[in-house]
Amino acid sequence: MAHRDLKPENILLKDSTDSAAIKVSDFGLSKIFADDAAGEIVMKTACGTPGYVAPEVLMHDAYSSQVDLWSIGVIVYILLCGFPPFYGDNDQQMFKKIKAGQYKFLAPYWDPISNDAKDFVKNLLIVDPKKRMTAAEALNHRWLGRTSSVSTKNLFSGIEKAPPTDVSDGSAAASEEQSVEPDGLRGQMIQYNLDRKGAAPEKLVKAFGLPEGSKRFGKYTCSLGNALGNLYITSYHLCFYGAFGKKVAVALSDIHTITKVKRFKLSPGSGHSLHVATPKATLELNGVGEREACLKVILAQCAAGGAKVPPTVIDKAA
Repeated sequence: MAHRDLKPENILLKDSTDSAAIKVSDFGLSKIFADDAAGEIVMKTACGTPGYVAPEVLMHDAYSSQVDLWSIGVIVYILLCGFPPFYGDNDQQMFKKIKAGQYKFLAPYWDPISNDAKDFVKNLLIVDPKKRMTAAEALNHRWLGRTSSVSTKNLFSGIEKAPPTDVSDGSAAASEEQSVEPDGLRGQMIQYNLDRKGAAPEKLVKAFGLPEGSKRFGKYTCSLGNALGNLYITSYHLCFYGAFGKKVAVALSDIHTITKVKRFKLSPGSGHSLHVATPKATLELNGVGEREACLKVILAQCAAGGAKVPPTVIDKAA
C-alpha cells in the first residue's frame, strides 16, 4: 500500500502514554496493490500535501510507494528540529527546492541531533527514489535502535528561539532583537514561517511597499489584537506581519502617542502591551516580548528622522 499523503496531521497516538501505539489516518489518497504483483507498482496521479510531497510527484513522473518514504523524511526532520526542510515565499519556490533536494541542517537547531539521526533523514530525502531508503532499510537503520541504544534526550530543552533570521543592516539596535516564542512544535513552525517572511529588509520593503533603502532595526514577537505575529521596526515604519497573512504598516511620522498598558489576560504572548496611536487608528500590540527594549528602538527611530514631533509616552502599566 502507498498512503500518498503522509504528514503530521495524519499520524495519531492511540493514547497519552509514552508507549502509545501510532496510528496512521486519512487513507483517501491511498493506493492498494497486491503483494504478489509483478515488478514495482507505479502511480501517476499528482496528489499529496505541499511541503511533504516527493519530487517525482512534482515532476509528473511515474512513482511508487517510495513517495511515502520521502514524506517520512520530511516528518522526521520537523520532529527533530521543529521546522520544515523545504520552504519558500510561495509553493513554486518551495517545489523548486523539493525537486532539487535543497535543504540544510541549520545550526544551532541541529547541533544536539545525532549523526545517526541526520543520516536517517539524508537517506530518506534523496531525490532519486531508486537511491532513497526503502521501508525495510529504514526499519533496519541503526538510528531506530535495533543495533544501538535509543536516546531519551529532550531535544527542545535548551532551544529558546525559532530558526535564525538575517539582519543585514548592521545596526547596533538590531542586535537587541528579542522575542517571546509561542510554546510547542506548532508554535515554533508558526514563528519560523513569520521569520522567513521578514528576515531581510528587502522582503519587508516588498511586502509593505516601504521606501527603497529602508532598514530593519528590530523584531519583536507580539499580537495585534489576537493575531499572533512579529512587529518589525524599520527606518520609517512599524510593520506588523501576522502568522496568517495579516499585514499592517504605520508611518513613524504619524505616531503621536505610545501607551504602556497591562496585557489582557486572554491575549497571546507573555509580555505586556503597547498601544500605538495615530490620527487614523490605534494599534493594540499585546504580549510584546521585551517591551522596554521595543519602545526604546521605536523612539530612537522616531528621533532619527521618522517623526517630526517625538511621540508622547504614557505609562498605564503600573
